[in-house]
Amino acid sequence: MMLFRFPIKDVEIHLVGAKKVIDSLGYSNHYMSLNQHEFLLDLERVAYFYVCNGNRIEIMPYAEATQNVLELYLNGSIYGAVLHQRKILPLHGSCFSYQGAGIMICGESGVGKSSLTAAFCLNGADFLTDDVTPVVFKAGKPHIWAISDRIKLWSDSLQQLDQEEEELIRIVPEWGKFYFPMESDKGEFFTLDHLFILEVHDKPSVSHWCLEGVEKFAALRNEIYRWEYLKGMPESEASYLKQLIAISQTVKVTKVARPANIPIEQLRIELEKLTSNIVTQKNLLIQMSVSSCL
Repeated sequence: MMLFRFPIKDVEIHLVGAKKVIDSLGYSNHYMSLNQHEFLLDLERVAYFYVCNGNRIEIMPYAEATQNVLELYLNGSIYGAVLHQRKILPLHGSCFSYQGAGIMICGESGVGKSSLTAAFCLNGADFLTDDVTPVVFKAGKPHIWAISDRIKLWSDSLQQLDQEEEELIRIVPEWGKFYFPMESDKGEFFTLDHLFILEVHDKPSVSHWCLEGVEKFAALRNEIYRWEYLKGMPESEASYLKQLIAISQTVKVTKVARPANIPIEQLRIELEKLTSNIVTQKNLLIQMSVSSCL
């Protein structure tokens, strides 16, 4: 019997021998169908997945699928469906805590979110999440839910970070991508203080600018993980509207454009400079709060 790794512990995962059909469709295409409370994903040579009510996953693996491949989708697309059903906002970003400040790095796949997060964590930051980040609100403020304990890294990133790949788990046999274990305060919540949106440009140096107003809200909306699911989930979409407005009002958002071939360590140093102001401001606020209570 397969035992699957999945971030949320109160979700039941079952292997099944038959497929379900979703009757009341909110959205569908050639491989996926869903509504507010049910989600079905059928991937050739991988598996049939069914998710309901944010707490149950059914899997019917196809013959060619390995456990690592199944877990890749479980911890990606299926994880996203569970979070959407629970109305927990998932952002497409990796996170770490840097000198007490919660930092998220967002951006499209392959832009460097995971390698940059790993670089910070190998230089003293605390790892929180990789690739998919649940955002939970406490006392009206957005918090990162730290429920990851490994990060996905390509061979070239491991080399730049001076890490060996020999004893790591290869995600897919033909890929040069590996699971890299990370120490984590799993299950804890950390205030989200600064969100970077990373992109690649054709200029020789790093540039950055702060986002405000409508541009800031639109950029955050674009970073929702598996946003296409919301075409059939009107309750979740309405809930996220309020959450994104709250994030816009409380979190600094910086767009960072980087050269395609910039070394990971050089990019980490550039972002470290940008995070220093956030850390200073947060520490000052903490000191002022303590002083007012004395």
